Amino acid sequence: MEILLVVDAKMARYHGKHVDQYVLTLMSMVSLIYRDSSLGNLIDIAVVEVVHPEGKTFANKKPGSSQNEVYGKSAEDMLKDFCRWQKQGLKQNPSHPRRFDTALLLTRENICRNPFTQNCDTLGLAELGTMCSRHASCAIVQDNGLSAAFTIAHELGHLLNMPHDNDAKCKILKGSASDDATAAVHMNVMSRMLDHNTLPWIWSNCSRHYLTEYL
Repeated sequence: MEILLVVDAKMARYHGKHVDQYVLTLMSMVSLIYRDSSLGNLIDIAVVEVVHPEGKTFANKKPGSSQNEVYGKSAEDMLKDFCRWQKQGLKQNPSHPRRFDTALLLTRENICRNPFTQNCDTLGLAELGTMCSRHASCAIVQDNGLSAAFTIAHELGHLLNMPHDNDAKCKILKGSASDDATAAVHMNVMSRMLDHNTLPWIWSNCSRHYLTEYL
């Protein structure tokens, strides 16, 4: 899987001159997660380039707009804006030929399901099963330290058609159905929540099934 990494200005300012080294460390962790035998498929992670788009703020509203975010950025708007940029903006730039499978935005912005509430706990967003779509093969992830690697692996999993482990489509699979909230199927890479019970480096039977089906 060839990935274009895009680092926004806020993240670049936060990490300073070490930002590229930091994001490549994150991706090394992601690569190890995708090499775990529980995935059942060989997926190699390769970063083709780290891009710093000068003067570009994704999902930035105009000052004074009634749609200005109060507490953070709208996750949906940011993803749409970023997907549009990676499809159109890069195509118009001859120095960035289309030679990647997916584009990943790393940001230090607060990203929220609803930017007008204080509950901005969204860590990432991607559409399900869009890795092969030129206009929708993209994801956004909020940087919150090295644990962002687990979020990256999770969002890339969505692009590869992996649903959340506790979604209905997982529960119907043999060996995945359970009413026990502590069952292992709920506690892997594609878990909805990351907590002290999660094993975010191991893939569930459901993830393995839907990835194999997608490939």
